[in-house]
Amino acid sequence: MTTMPAEANFSELINKPKDTVARMQVTARKGLRLHRRDAEDLYLTTAARADQVGDVLDSTTRMFVALMKESPAAVELLTEAFPEAFPWVRFLPTGAVREFLVEFVETLRASSDLGTVEPIAQIITEWKHTAEIYADPELYAALTADHGDKGYGDVPAPEVVSE
Repeated sequence: MTTMPAEANFSELINKPKDTVARMQVTARKGLRLHRRDAEDLYLTTAARADQVGDVLDSTTRMFVALMKESPAAVELLTEAFPEAFPWVRFLPTGAVREFLVEFVETLRASSDLGTVEPIAQIITEWKHTAEIYADPELYAALTADHGDKGYGDVPAPEVVSE
């Protein structure tokens, strides 16, 4: 079960900053989701908490990288366990699950070094869409069908637009 952070409107933070910030301290995540009308929500937490999250991500990533380098059996075990974390990988062929695992861990490592999670989220999204294709037999057939000699040819490179 995921513990949700406290929530508040951004205007509450502006109008009652001490009371609003105090609300984040009583949640398990020590964070506060700030809703905004005209923009994406914000997440407020302490710098120490953000550093802890980064440290946990980094150390967990290093552990998985070391484990995968140490033992091919570990790669096999992680490949078998991956559906517990990502149930949709069950629609991927076995080789693709392993490929996703390796790409996921390599991206975790690189993202950890950069201090960003966006590339990890992108990898998950891309592989999830791949699983959706495998899960839909009609879509899979359409995307993998041999279209014969319809003469589509090479697609030209897009024009470079100078700014």
